[in-house]
Amino acid sequence: MNPSLNVIASFAAGAAAMYWLDSAVARRHAGGMFVSESRLGDQVQACIGKLVSHPDAIKVRVEGGVVRVSGLVLAGEMDRLLSQLTHLPGVHKVHNALSPAADEQRFAELRQAREPEPQPAGAVL
Repeated sequence: MNPSLNVIASFAAGAAAMYWLDSAVARRHAGGMFVSESRLGDQVQACIGKLVSHPDAIKVRVEGGVVRVSGLVLAGEMDRLLSQLTHLPGVHKVHNALSPAADEQRFAELRQAREPEPQPAGAVL
């Protein structure tokens, strides 16, 4: 085979291999980094449910990989929660708007505020 043709074939093979490997690595990396906002929101909610005592007291909003958490969390649970959220695939930043609660009493007050007042018997709605 012609030496010039060998060089050209080697160069083309190397370029093709580099393109394929770079694409494969990028796809694998992007697979862990790009997650739809609704799916990321579900993952964040699931993480919250595993890490805090009162997950229903936390609201989540996701936009462009930025996760905003707000609401009430026990003070002793906040640092671990925020740390874990920053490590979720697809999360680029966590905006902390949480209010730390020193004890369970704040959650009882929150539940009472959410519950509708009981209607008297025979009341028409």
